[in-house]
Amino acid sequence: MSASNASGPLQGLRVLDLTEHMAGPFCTMILADMGAEVLKLERPGKGDSSRAMGDGAELNPFFRYINRNKKSVTLDYKAAAGREVFLRLARSVDVLVENYRATVMERAKLGYEALAAENPRLIYAQLSGFGPDGPYRDKGGLDLIAQGIGGLMHVTGEPDGPPTSVGQPICDLGTGMWGVQGILAALYERERTGRGQKVDCSLLETALGFSGWTSAAWLVDGREPTRQGARHRQNAPYQRFATQDGYLMIGAATQELWERCARALGRPDWIDDARFRRNADRLQHRDALERELERVLATRPTAHWVAALDAAGVPSGPVNTYGQLFADPQVRHLGMVVHVEDPALGQVPHVRVPVRLSRSSVGVRSVAPKLGAHTTAVLGQLGYADGEIAALRRDRVV
Repeated sequence: MSASNASGPLQGLRVLDLTEHMAGPFCTMILADMGAEVLKLERPGKGDSSRAMGDGAELNPFFRYINRNKKSVTLDYKAAAGREVFLRLARSVDVLVENYRATVMERAKLGYEALAAENPRLIYAQLSGFGPDGPYRDKGGLDLIAQGIGGLMHVTGEPDGPPTSVGQPICDLGTGMWGVQGILAALYERERTGRGQKVDCSLLETALGFSGWTSAAWLVDGREPTRQGARHRQNAPYQRFATQDGYLMIGAATQELWERCARALGRPDWIDDARFRRNADRLQHRDALERELERVLATRPTAHWVAALDAAGVPSGPVNTYGQLFADPQVRHLGMVVHVEDPALGQVPHVRVPVRLSRSSVGVRSVAPKLGAHTTAVLGQLGYADGEIAALRRDRVV
């Protein structure tokens, strides 16, 4: 699937991006994919630290993934001349996003209060590790640290194994998503009031926000949740099973689905088995249920059982490798992988943002920029003359 050339629903929105690593750049990537003009502010000569990830190539796939559709501007805003450039930028944008430690911009006297005085319409989004205040405000935040502190690792993994991290940076990605939602909500309110505001999100709050029913139950009964592997906590069988050639997820999460499942697997006798008659019985005898199911499932490959369960209307699916995932006919039909042309790299693949709008385009229009590729153009838009830009370059401000 080709990349989108349309402008997107956020056309005209200007975003100043002071982010690095994952959470912040993912937030601004979503805004950029939706059509916002995102100015990625980077350190002269170095840039975002993720430019050096992987094989060290400036446009490695990690950097490319979350910095597409953006413009790169280099600036040392701690220098006197750079501070003035920064303030001009802050006056010119609708949104600023940063993910430093909570105190960094305050110490530089460029925090929300200072910038709101320069631009009262500014939406200032701060994505931190642990929040803007409290005893952890000075701690650096990383995804796996938040997964640990936030309880996600405690409930992830096999029952007899150690706490395990989720296989994707869920706190980083989730915080970026919450950041987008907060920014859009603040922009909507600005339409009524004419004033901006600060948006705060953190990795720790994301971990708690994603805890769902687990926290809801603990807050009522105080019972410590246990790790369940790939099992659902409240329903059985709703989990992973081994087959002849791989693994299968079965979601027989209601009584009707369980009875359909038993028949589809050729074991209608399970329906009247006292151990498996109701969900409470199945949970109480889960080990026996799993042994019975896997004894049957081991006789045929995964595809056979998916077809049988689909025919019976029972939710199921294979546990795919990444090779199988990207070959999956539904994934291909949805066009989740898009390509965009780059003069140096050719056709570059991207996983698109999983949102489609009926009248607007959300898509990939350009690959991640080379460091400082748009500095001259953006400074020109701010009113700097060619000679002034040359002087800023000479002094290594940009």
